Amino acid sequence: MTTADERLVAVLRRGQQQGFLGPGDLLVHVEHARAHHAAARPTPGQRWCDLGSGGGVPGLVMALEQPSIEFVLLDRSHRRTDFLKTAVRDLELAGRVTIALGDATELAHLTQHRHVYDGIVSRAFGPPAAVAECSAGLLRAGGRLVVSEPPNCGEARWPTDALAQLGMRFVRRTADAPTFAVLECLTAADPTYPRAWKQIRKRPLF
Repeated sequence: MTTADERLVAVLRRGQQQGFLGPGDLLVHVEHARAHHAAARPTPGQRWCDLGSGGGVPGLVMALEQPSIEFVLLDRSHRRTDFLKTAVRDLELAGRVTIALGDATELAHLTQHRHVYDGIVSRAFGPPAAVAECSAGLLRAGGRLVVSEPPNCGEARWPTDALAQLGMRFVRRTADAPTFAVLECLTAADPTYPRAWKQIRKRPLF
């Protein structure tokens, strides 16, 4: 393990100890995040968002993998964003990795976040309908949403007609484990999306 990996694992261990990252070998979490990066295929100069960043996976790992992109780590918890701020400092990522504290359904309607992202990654933000609806307000036309998927799931998780309501389409699912779904934003979402969490939970689009 390189010195850089050791420093990353030390940071993630603090997050795991605080309950912001699931149990298990931290190097497995890192490798999963690197697979997420490979599926996302960000290009230099792009701006990406880690939706519901929690313990910083995959956002922190992706930012280290590709220094030529900007990252916003978005989370609604003060405790988690405080941890992320310290992690960004300790990993010397300040300047191109920033923290956004707030509810994604609200931040997605603010000018500084509305349709400004080239890509979004999501590991454990919520059910597919919630991930898609929140992302639709954040992605620019042509942007990509790359979501970590459970094994052996099908395209039915991302129904065509419902995604079309959000200006999005399902593109592909990666073949090898771990599995990721890749979606594309075709047009800017209707201004009503995303709706409030109460509405998303009560009447999900799919």
